[in-house]
Amino acid sequence: MFYKIQNYNVKAVDYINWAFNMLENNCSSFSLNILSSLREPLNIFEVEDYFRRALSEIELHEPSYEECARYYILHLSEKLLQDKTNVFDIVYDINTVIREINYPEDLEAWFYISDMIDEFHYGGNDFNLTKEEVIATIMDEAKNYLKINKKN
Repeated sequence: MFYKIQNYNVKAVDYINWAFNMLENNCSSFSLNILSSLREPLNIFEVEDYFRRALSEIELHEPSYEECARYYILHLSEKLLQDKTNVFDIVYDINTVIREINYPEDLEAWFYISDMIDEFHYGGNDFNLTKEEVIATIMDEAKNYLKINKKN
């Protein structure tokens, strides 16, 4: 959610979905309840006002850009494991986020995977990788990233 906000890519419905998610995770406040009950047509100013109020009421502060980006990578890793239909596109999305936070070393495996995809798609493929092998590598890295970074 905060990643979308910081990238100016957030929609009013995203705030509503966030509110539902917070309620499902046993967070509650007066404004959070109101936010979750808003329906179309949504007024973005009203929605953002209730969002800010809810943040204050539950004492939640906006994380740094890098924290948001890393959480978004976590979300994309989960998405990879749930649906294998767009894995290459999701890896490219992960790499875009990594570029935005200046290529941290702990995320360099995703660049190697991106290179594998490029070689598979556009030539080279010196290792004669199959699509299944590339996807298996992606899934292994997604599992590894989640294992290391997911907080229970």
